[in-house]
Amino acid sequence: MITSLSVKTAAIPIFFLLLAVQVDAATVEKKDVTEVYGEPAGLILTGRLGFGYLSGEAHEYVYWPKVGGHTASELTWEMDSTLMVGIGATIRSTPWLNLGVDLWFNVNDGDGYMEDYDWLLPGVNWTDKSVHDNTDVTSAIMFDINAEVTFFSANGFVFNGIAGFRRDRFEWEARGGSYIYSINSFRDTAGTFPPQALAITYEQTLDAPYFGVAVTGDFGPVHLAAKVTGSIFVRGKTTDQHHMRDLVSYGDFNEGEMWGVDVALAYDITDHIGIKVAYLYEYYDTIKGNSKWCYSPYGYCASYVNNAGVDLETSLFSVAAVYSF
Repeated sequence: MITSLSVKTAAIPIFFLLLAVQVDAATVEKKDVTEVYGEPAGLILTGRLGFGYLSGEAHEYVYWPKVGGHTASELTWEMDSTLMVGIGATIRSTPWLNLGVDLWFNVNDGDGYMEDYDWLLPGVNWTDKSVHDNTDVTSAIMFDINAEVTFFSANGFVFNGIAGFRRDRFEWEARGGSYIYSINSFRDTAGTFPPQALAITYEQTLDAPYFGVAVTGDFGPVHLAAKVTGSIFVRGKTTDQHHMRDLVSYGDFNEGEMWGVDVALAYDITDHIGIKVAYLYEYYDTIKGNSKWCYSPYGYCASYVNNAGVDLETSLFSVAAVYSF
């Protein structure tokens, strides 16, 4: 489910690289803190503190495997206006090895939106629908740890291989809203929930060991970077609580796919202080997995195989202050 945003995003690193090759690298004077090759100068530590704006969309699905994999339910969780704070560090222990870690977390409840569609009659258009404008993104955490190894350098550009681990965890709360249900006949019942009544909370966690490539270009105080990463080892867990039905479902997912693009433009204000503007896009393709549904009033749980699905798409724009020791 690759959107037009995915296509536009894939072109961003190409634009930066075409822009960078116009610079005459032979006339550039490099600084020690950004030099990749040369005499080792001991351990170099770079710290980052940034602020970001996060938006995106997640889906959860319920399938009926015994009815040809029919999609019985789809919930769409949107997030916008989520303000993030990020802290990070990079350690360069040798001229060819960088170790990095970054953590982003939300500092406000982001604006969200949720809609829930059910198709309880295969071959027929949706039978039930609820819309929840009063939805908040209550938790957003993005963690990344990685190692980059230089394998080629030429004309001011450095090419690195990347191996890392990424965790993305988000939580939403949907309150109030309106509904159309098929109770006695097709779409015969409509109404609204109390405005502040908690309807559904949803938590999604995706883990991705990944590999990728990175390209950097250093041109005096200006530094350009682009990364492409991907994984076929995504694992995930979800918790969906329908408060008005006393129902909690737990999802467990394996062997999913992810790809991401990260581009950045940095400028050295002094030998030790700089500023960086970056854009990170991540796309997790739909993963199918198992689920367990627990009905609280009855103390009863039922397990299902290959009846659940999840996906995720996020965009993070950020500005960070950088300090090199």
